Amino acid sequence: MGQDKGLVLYRGKRMVEHVVAACKELTPNILISTNNLDYSFLRYNLIRDNFKELGPIGGIQAGLAASETGDNIFCPCDMPGIQSAIFKKILEEKKDYQAVVAANSSGKLYPVLGYYNKNVLPVIEKQIAKGDFKMLHLLKELNAQTIIFPEEMLKNVNYPEDLQ
Repeated sequence: MGQDKGLVLYRGKRMVEHVVAACKELTPNILISTNNLDYSFLRYNLIRDNFKELGPIGGIQAGLAASETGDNIFCPCDMPGIQSAIFKKILEEKKDYQAVVAANSSGKLYPVLGYYNKNVLPVIEKQIAKGDFKMLHLLKELNAQTIIFPEEMLKNVNYPEDLQ
């Protein structure tokens, strides 16, 4: 994209605003994992990474460390079509799992779209300490579940042409 994707306009709103709207249907306790102060217009707590340049695992670690709840939902800012029904289904299926993540029918995992219990924080921090920042490796370490969703429900925006 060449810029912070969450701040890109999509159908009249910034992409992150679409995601926040879906999350607000479940909870008022929203944290925004970002190192960019431009997100302050949202008026939610901005959570900076505790470990710089690690990608998604760093954002999840920071979010869980800052969270005051055991149950936590995560969603990337580049999924402006996300619906609260996905979060509700994920939470219905969490049972005794430490993590529940979305996948499409082709088997592609979306490890940043899902549920993580705060008790996985030590596992994440141990993996970071080993220098392993891959989310797929983390999911193998956890008692994790995958839920299949139709591909159109999981559309993310990576290129300007995806904004159509």
